[in-house]
Amino acid sequence: MTENQKIVQAWFDHVSKGDAEAAFALFADDVVYDLKGTTPVSGVYRGLDEIVNKFFAPWRKQIDGDLVVHVDELIGEGERVCVLGHGSAKTVFGQRYDNDYAFVFSVKNGKITHVAEYLDTALVETAAYGKKLVGP
Repeated sequence: MTENQKIVQAWFDHVSKGDAEAAFALFADDVVYDLKGTTPVSGVYRGLDEIVNKFFAPWRKQIDGDLVVHVDELIGEGERVCVLGHGSAKTVFGQRYDNDYAFVFSVKNGKITHVAEYLDTALVETAAYGKKLVGP
């Protein structure tokens, strides 16, 4: 495992243990987090303050209990590390939130500088926000 892969794995380990302080300490000061899609929490967040207050804190309110994301595979060399993973949780609506993820991390000088997160956004809308999707 490369040093950058170890940093990314450590980020997931800290998040899964609920140690946000240690996880966020791995972010560079100017980190950018890009949550893909059009969900209520999708968007591009710049800097730790925005990431915590406009993404993580509002998102955490939708989850009942723990949300643990398991790393299935780390792929990459150099500054880019891709992660394939899956998570499991329950939402405040009593729905299962078992999502699959693909993350693309950029790591420079021992710090995470950019994260792009890809996931099933329809599951976010229905399970975590209680929306009903209308079919054809």
